[in-house]
Amino acid sequence: MRLSTRTLLLTAAAATIVASCSGSSIVATIDDATIDDASVVVLRTSSTENSNRNADDYRSDLTNLIYLEAQKNAAYQDFGLVGLDDPDAIAAKIADPTPEEAEIFTNVANTPGRTDATVEAVAEQFIIREEVAPLLVADVDYLTSVYENQPLMLVEVCVRHILTGTEDEARTAKARIDGGEDFAAVAGEVSLDTSSPGGQLPCPSPVSAFVAEFSAASAVAPLGELTDPVPSEFGWHIIVVDERSGPETLDAFLADPIAYLPSSVVGDLWIGWVNDSIGSADIEVSSQIGSWTHDSHGILPPPAG
Repeated sequence: MRLSTRTLLLTAAAATIVASCSGSSIVATIDDATIDDASVVVLRTSSTENSNRNADDYRSDLTNLIYLEAQKNAAYQDFGLVGLDDPDAIAAKIADPTPEEAEIFTNVANTPGRTDATVEAVAEQFIIREEVAPLLVADVDYLTSVYENQPLMLVEVCVRHILTGTEDEARTAKARIDGGEDFAAVAGEVSLDTSSPGGQLPCPSPVSAFVAEFSAASAVAPLGELTDPVPSEFGWHIIVVDERSGPETLDAFLADPIAYLPSSVVGDLWIGWVNDSIGSADIEVSSQIGSWTHDSHGILPPPAG
């Protein structure tokens, strides 16, 4: 089974209880790296305060640490990256996260039973992705091909639209706005797209995420000007592009491809690399805890009895 995007925070499952391993015992090996019991225990207050631990929680936490070690090993083997678990780098990431990272940090910190060590493990995952992802898209031939053959993939827009069932309805809506009526008010009254308040679509959005006709129009429409009706499989659109961004030259794109490639493209490459890093690792788990299975990228409980 291939992994989907995972956070390091997993919900508790069954209430099976097991006795703790000794505090410094090795509980897993990943290639030449090891994980000891103390590194797992410190992720939850329930584990640090009680010698009896929830077995499923423990296996989940250990699995996540295994993922981290496998990724660090692959980052070194594939790209020569080291220091991805540097304490100063982890502290800096926690102190200055992106807005998306800050939200995840807050969710983890507010989860009952989680500790600062869990926040640090999440920060370590962010650092690994931050360092590895740009290298996954560093193939100049691939990037040049995207720039030359799929330019719309690299363009993002902030766009509003009104969707109607017929061209005449779209022209009537356009005439009202051209005559001075508020775009959002007209959109709220006549647009068939009721999921976009005021006609506003997610901002920014890659134009490649839209249907072909809408994509083509929003890629070239003069900023701030209302377009003529644009047909698509959904009906007729009138569109206003408020902002548009993309690389002005191939050199600009090659200098920072992550800034322009859709997050879905980078995400697919990242998940593929993570799967490969775990799938190719030599992983062993203490028999007291269970056994590692590459089929599910996880730990099976030990046999009952």
